[in-house]
Amino acid sequence: MLSLTNAALRFHFDPASGYWYLAPAGGAWPRLEEARLGAIYRVGAAGEPGRWVYWDGELLEAEAEPLAGVPTAHGPAVGLRVRARTATDHAADPLALTLTFLLPERRPFLLWQAVAHNAGPEPLNLEVIDLLRVGPRFQPRTGRSGLLYRLRTLFQRETLEEPHPRGPAGVLRLGAEGTADADALAFFSNGYQSWSFAGALHARDHQPGSIFGPLGQPKALNLLTPSFRRAGRFSSDMFGVLADRAQGRGVVAGFTSQREQFSAVEVLLDPAAPSLRLTAQCDQVCLEPGAARTTDWAYMQLCDLAGSDTLNEYADAVARENEARVPAQTPVGWCSWYHYFDRVTEADVLANLRSIAAARETLPLDFVQIDDGFQTQVGDWFETKPTFGHGLRWLAAEIRAQGHAPGLWLAPYMVRSDARLLRDHPDWFLRQSDGRRANAGFNWFRWCYGLDPTHPAVREHVRRLISTAVQAWGFPYLKLDFLYAAALPAQRYDPTLTRAQAMRLALTDLREAAGEGTFLLGCGCPLGSAVGLVDGMRVSTDVAPDWDPQLFTPRLAPLLYREMDFVGVRNALRNTLNRAPLHGRWWLNDPDCLIVRDTETRLTEAEVRSLATVIGLSGGMFLVSDDMQRLPPERRRYVTALLPVLGQSAAAPGWLDDQMPEVFVLRRAGVGDLPGWTVAGLFNWTGDARQSALDLRALMLDPAQDYWVSEFWEGDYQRLPAGEALRLSRLPPHGAHLVAVRPVRAGEPELVASSFHFSQGGEVTQWAAGPGRLTATLRLGRVAEGEWRLALPAPPATVTVDEQPLVPEELGPGVYRLRFQVNHAAQIVVEWP
Repeated sequence: MLSLTNAALRFHFDPASGYWYLAPAGGAWPRLEEARLGAIYRVGAAGEPGRWVYWDGELLEAEAEPLAGVPTAHGPAVGLRVRARTATDHAADPLALTLTFLLPERRPFLLWQAVAHNAGPEPLNLEVIDLLRVGPRFQPRTGRSGLLYRLRTLFQRETLEEPHPRGPAGVLRLGAEGTADADALAFFSNGYQSWSFAGALHARDHQPGSIFGPLGQPKALNLLTPSFRRAGRFSSDMFGVLADRAQGRGVVAGFTSQREQFSAVEVLLDPAAPSLRLTAQCDQVCLEPGAARTTDWAYMQLCDLAGSDTLNEYADAVARENEARVPAQTPVGWCSWYHYFDRVTEADVLANLRSIAAARETLPLDFVQIDDGFQTQVGDWFETKPTFGHGLRWLAAEIRAQGHAPGLWLAPYMVRSDARLLRDHPDWFLRQSDGRRANAGFNWFRWCYGLDPTHPAVREHVRRLISTAVQAWGFPYLKLDFLYAAALPAQRYDPTLTRAQAMRLALTDLREAAGEGTFLLGCGCPLGSAVGLVDGMRVSTDVAPDWDPQLFTPRLAPLLYREMDFVGVRNALRNTLNRAPLHGRWWLNDPDCLIVRDTETRLTEAEVRSLATVIGLSGGMFLVSDDMQRLPPERRRYVTALLPVLGQSAAAPGWLDDQMPEVFVLRRAGVGDLPGWTVAGLFNWTGDARQSALDLRALMLDPAQDYWVSEFWEGDYQRLPAGEALRLSRLPPHGAHLVAVRPVRAGEPELVASSFHFSQGGEVTQWAAGPGRLTATLRLGRVAEGEWRLALPAPPATVTVDEQPLVPEELGPGVYRLRFQVNHAAQIVVEWP
């Protein structure tokens, strides 16, 4: 038995059997016992019958080499390198492996990687490499054919007869034996791309699916990741979290990149014996004799679930591994899509541009993005509709002339069935084995297809498109949509590349053509492939002027209620909440657009309020998508209150308890003598009005002290005595409260509430309190009228704003209202005896 240790973990490997073990350095749980690898591959040349091989992880002739001081993106690591042949039912099977296990010296996780070698005389086609199998669901078995596995994957059934098991199943222990509770088990499932479901699933749940089959599944799913019908059995793409909420322990498992293969995490939430599998999808890419193929690094962290930062360590590791791009400045702008959709015209853009420019002092939007609708067809990008008569270059110049940055929507690898590009270049498209074009889904009421990103002519075409948009037309901001179309399961011009490698090649071409200074927003994109290449990423499905998914008529809404990747505000908010840990680590999260209008929408004002609350607290990109000419002041406040964007994301303490967490908490650091405070969104996701009491421990606050609590949207405030639950006004269906909570500090000047910014204090840049005097500076970057509510040790003698006297209004014992105007910034001085 060979061992590695660091401050967090103990790892053991048995070269004789191929089993490995992982446990906390200072505790017993969670732990993995007798875990192993696996693989499925086919021996034989393409077009020949061949032979399928199922390797269950047993090794032959293993040779191990200890490693020390290994340089990694995560600091130096200790490690172990193992070279071995794979033992199967056929002695002549050609697969050999080089396995590398690493424990970074200062990080609480294990990394490991496999290099598959074809040591035989015939070609070898890898289907999958399992980097981990543990638990009875993934028990080693004899006689199981590749055909049986492929039938199971194809039909997603679990009724096929299983051969008898061979060898131990391995054990994943989340806690002491006999202590697991089915109701306490949870699995966080991360979807394949921007629009795919992300959220917690429990033992009695089923994997979210779709009724749309080939119309919708290519747009949301990794079609090679298994999807299961059995309750408690789930899959996730790239990473997942398996947790026992009662024990407060869990396992973060996945991969730190998807440059080589797309990858999946599979689990069975069985309280007696949970099972876990990590798979690298090799797509049957041929491995010629003597050739080798490397997997991405697998990742395992045994963690305590206290707090809401369980995924932070993993997200940071992925960022380091891929040299993530996180711009210092967050784009703030307007998008044409959710008001005009594909009916937008040049005149519509210009009319909104004039309104945006006229309101710049009170509503500063940096860029104006032209979305879908300018082109003659999706795929025919170099020709504009007659409604864009002056062309894109002229329109971009008009936007710049008004002091704004122009942005443009493109879908560079997606082509509608009626596009001229398809007729002119039929050889550019991804194809199925029977020669038909690979289906990219049904959109715009047409079948759509994906361009082959490995085809030299396609690469030249896409590079020319992107460089033209940036250099010739003058767009420094590009929203690149439907990017999944480049990674469909299909035959490619370059058959040596996996789907993940083709996707990474496509994204690299986009970045190189755009240049380092162009802001690239990915959308409809496999997440793992894009880290380090895009600046922003949509992390949810589209919003819409609807709460629940709608299609044609609200009468169909009940049929669509369980469509978790269908457009609608509910689905968009769920993913924004659950993917919050990615923001500021992998990229800037894009929660999609804010829609606040009160006409041409089915959203209630309560639903608008929830959308604004989540977008503000997410700290990500900020776009509004209404007709800015017609937006009334009472709705415009939902836009202005979120500016400036803070850039910091809130966290959801209940992310493993509910698919839609009901609390979203942002910790704000103090400024000068102003102490830190908590901003929180409190939500009612149900369809009924609700009155609730909140224990402050749900906000991770100590209930044994007094707090000032201020509700931003309604303007109410209260002093909450120690030990009491927080009670606010009744929440309507799908409504939200947005509160700031501050510990009471007697004898000091305190900011109780602010109407200038949703954070109620994020606008403060200076706060200096001394005997009998407070000096404070706020910066909004815009003109606004509003108020502060201050708790003061004594009645104020003088108050000045920018050296002009102000008369305060007493609201209650020791609390005073200051109404004033801010011209981008203001200085407030308060003196008392």
